[in-house]
Amino acid sequence: MIDIVKIIDLHTFALKQAIEQASIEQRKSLVKALFSFYEKLPHFYVSIEKNYQITINKSQLFNDIDHELLIHYQQKIQRSNAAIDEYVDDYEELDEIEVICLDAFAMMVSKQDKSQALVALLSGVIELLDYYQNFSDQPKYWNAILEKEVLFQEQIMNDISTYITFDVAIYAHRYQNIEFPDLDGI
Repeated sequence: MIDIVKIIDLHTFALKQAIEQASIEQRKSLVKALFSFYEKLPHFYVSIEKNYQITINKSQLFNDIDHELLIHYQQKIQRSNAAIDEYVDDYEELDEIEVICLDAFAMMVSKQDKSQALVALLSGVIELLDYYQNFSDQPKYWNAILEKEVLFQEQIMNDISTYITFDVAIYAHRYQNIEFPDLDGI
């Protein structure tokens, strides 16, 4: 089985190097492609709506990403995060998958002129698959998916240098037959 701890730092460094060379159009296309991965997570849409008060319309979101009309998403996220008070009696700690969904969405609606958000989204896929490997009752199944994902991301890094615009369906196709069970039980 793959030991993600051994490869994650090197992989993240390579991702950062590649994404810094990517055009803004390549970055936007990858963000939209990654949306299809993250939306498969348990309670993705519900988590965004509940915690950020944002109802996602996918086609509108993609249009907003293309035209960099993201400030209203960013403002809602900032307001929601500012309103969190961990010290109130009825504070409810978020489950791990819910945190991943919220972080991923925040990265998707970030400006893509710097590499950090996209690196975080791609690294997040690896970390999420590692989470499923560690906490599901099918570690070998998730490890195989994790190994394939690392190779796929290496191919993405190679493709960046060819200046292709990525098909927004690449992650939808890759993960179309993979179900992400609710390990946290929201």
